[in-house]
Amino acid sequence: MKIGERIKEIRKSRGLSVEEVAEKIDVSVSTLYRYENSSISKVPIDVIDKLSSALGVTTGELMGNGAPTESEELPASFVNAEQAMAFMLKMPVLAAYGGYDLESMDDATIVEFANEILSQLKLVSYKYKK
Repeated sequence: MKIGERIKEIRKSRGLSVEEVAEKIDVSVSTLYRYENSSISKVPIDVIDKLSSALGVTTGELMGNGAPTESEELPASFVNAEQAMAFMLKMPVLAAYGGYDLESMDDATIVEFANEILSQLKLVSYKYKK
């Protein structure tokens, strides 16, 4: 399911109108409709944050990630920007660091960035594995 479909599904399940959510996140109604029908495929990170707050979900849930389970493993690598973004948004410490600007990155750079973070996590985890 694409992020637009999730936005629409969550909005409707909460009984919120497009007008209410658009006002809460400070965008036009037509822009919110464009997010929901995926005609805008790269939703800005600040809008994702506002949407998750307005809809009462975490950014990870909005991106399609449920609560992590103990058996959940990191992927070997990322192949698309949506998967990479979901990974980055699922990591609160990475989001809190904010030493990057996703708005200035194209899809290939987002994938490269997420794969580099994944690589660093693997190195650190091997060092401290028992």
